[in-house]
Amino acid sequence: MRSARLHTLPFHPPATPLQRRMWLATQYARDTPVYNLAYAWRIDGPFDPAAFHAALTLMTARHEALRTTFTLREGELLRVVHTELPPGFALLDDVAESDVRELARQEARTRFDLGRGPLLRCRVLRHGPSRHTVLLTTHHVSVDGQAMGVLREEIATCYEAFVQKRPDALPPVHRQFADFAAWQQEGLDTGRFDAQIAYWKERLKDITGPAPLPFLKPRPVIRRPDALWEEIFCDVPLTAAARTLAVDAQTSVSTVLIAAVARWLACETGLGEALIGMSTAGRSLPEFDRLVGLSTNTVPLRIPVSTATTAQLIDETRSVMLAAMDNQDVPFPLLMQELGLPRTLPVNPLTHVLVALRDGLGQPLRLAGAETTTLPAAALSSTTDITLELGPQPDGTIRGGLLYSPDLIDPAEAARLTARLISVLERMASEPRPPRQDSPGGAPQPSGPSEPGPGAADGTAPGPGPVAGSGPSSAPAPVAETAPPPTGDPSVRQHTSGLWQRLLDGAAPADDDDFFAAGGDSLLAAELMVLLGEALDCSLPLDVPVSRPTFGAIVAAVTEYRVGGRQ
Repeated sequence: MRSARLHTLPFHPPATPLQRRMWLATQYARDTPVYNLAYAWRIDGPFDPAAFHAALTLMTARHEALRTTFTLREGELLRVVHTELPPGFALLDDVAESDVRELARQEARTRFDLGRGPLLRCRVLRHGPSRHTVLLTTHHVSVDGQAMGVLREEIATCYEAFVQKRPDALPPVHRQFADFAAWQQEGLDTGRFDAQIAYWKERLKDITGPAPLPFLKPRPVIRRPDALWEEIFCDVPLTAAARTLAVDAQTSVSTVLIAAVARWLACETGLGEALIGMSTAGRSLPEFDRLVGLSTNTVPLRIPVSTATTAQLIDETRSVMLAAMDNQDVPFPLLMQELGLPRTLPVNPLTHVLVALRDGLGQPLRLAGAETTTLPAAALSSTTDITLELGPQPDGTIRGGLLYSPDLIDPAEAARLTARLISVLERMASEPRPPRQDSPGGAPQPSGPSEPGPGAADGTAPGPGPVAGSGPSSAPAPVAETAPPPTGDPSVRQHTSGLWQRLLDGAAPADDDDFFAAGGDSLLAAELMVLLGEALDCSLPLDVPVSRPTFGAIVAAVTEYRVGGRQ
């Protein structure tokens, strides 16, 4: 049986590839929050805010991921694990219930300072003696959906213990996030993941980028992270039919849903196959099942569709999913680097569509002596073009939704897309099925944590989640712009040149030298702008080198930014 050994933390351990990706996206978003995971619960009955605060504080003491911040040093993003980093907490008295939605929206859209923390905060709104609203927000760089499921359980256990003034019954934490991060890095350093990388290279060898989606609007130069949610609902009869398909194929309902998404996407693109990203919990070792941290990953599913009957399509989908789960340990950002696919924020280099399969969307926080109700998200954002969240529910239905960017898809088009997906599933269920022979293979279980789709402020898979991209040493594919003439403030030019040479360990740059061609990457580009802002005593947008990658263009852009008074 595979296992991961326990690790001792270095002073400042490096961030994981996915953490680097999320950190970059958060910095590039400037003042707009991305990757905020926001949860809201209405609590009816007796509730003790002090006990809830104590439970949250104990969570930060138990789990190092909740007391970790990040610092950029010499082109490397490092994790800073604090001895103590209590959660942010506030109790607001006499709050009108009509104000809850706006307060929840403000809370969900308040940025985290990833360099200072804390990255967990809570606001309790008191409406009356026996009626409260709890707003709990964290950043995805610290936890994923499965981790939030663990935290909900432990918060409830500790809260009950504190209310009853007795010790909590939580077992010791045997695995911290450092153990997972070290296990993942060892796999890359020792070649343990080489066979998996070879599998993906063969599976995706002729893929050069995402298949065009005809319904997408022209991509703006800067895409807002604001997102909309189009609900997907399959009633009891359709869900029962999907279960029958799964039973006939000796597989899971999740496999049937992925097969339906593949056929739906192939219909939209007109291609004979579908390539989608599937969010996974990223915890192939059972010892990480209760881990609080960010382990989620994305695996590509390349599914042939063109001439397959429903039975054949489900069989093929099952095979593809099982192989993907056998090769799920390679971090998606580094996989993209190995495949040599360029990356420009926020475009996924493989596919526009991410699928997250989850059971029990919208699970409540259960507190002793009170009734809790999960509230819908007050704000949604996303760093992916399209995210489909689907999952069977205890009431015998399938629920989920389509999270999309209004910059790329109109609401009417989103409604059409969801209706067509349901129609595809209905046609699959109604197709005559030949008698089945027993076939080998199990039912893949890709779904990660049970988390509310629209309840997370970024709406992405917990995974990742929501969200994948290039590694720290892969250069993004800059959007070409006409380079401005070699102008700029002499002070800006001097500081930029010095930092360029320091970060890239090279000679003084000429105006047409490209930062990424000279060996730079996305993290070094971010550090260049951070250090340049410190030297010039101003705050600079970190994405300048992405859109203007040459030395002269960077100098001109920074000069224009300062002259415009935007510091």
